[in-house]
Amino acid sequence: MAVKHGLLVGISLLMLTGMRDPFQPPEDRCHITELSTWRYHGTVSRGPRVIGLVQDGRHKWRRIELHEALNSGWTVSHISAQHVTIETGKDCEPSRWQWQRQGQGQGEGNESMDSRDADGGHTQRTGGKSTKRDAGGG
Repeated sequence: MAVKHGLLVGISLLMLTGMRDPFQPPEDRCHITELSTWRYHGTVSRGPRVIGLVQDGRHKWRRIELHEALNSGWTVSHISAQHVTIETGKDCEPSRWQWQRQGQGQGEGNESMDSRDADGGHTQRTGGKSTKRDAGGG
């Protein structure tokens, strides 16, 4: 009799929990996994209107405006030339996300990366070619 009650309790728990596969990740209702795939590229101003240019995870270009609701349930809360802030929702973690403009600081922040050759030698800044020469005439 106790085995029947245990089996009944086990089946009831499965029914109450929606029979979700415990080995699969939970449903991403807030689309949090998509956040890192979007890219912000800047703004376009039309009078007082500021339009942000973003590229979604499928590489589709989108124009977004302040307080616009995006397909994923996110809402645009701030747009500037440097970044866009969105609200993902009340029950979402994180509840706010910010994308920095792509290409910001090029030539300044990445100078140390750009000034080294693959073999560790310095490159010439004007031509971008290595000062080393190949003995074969290259």
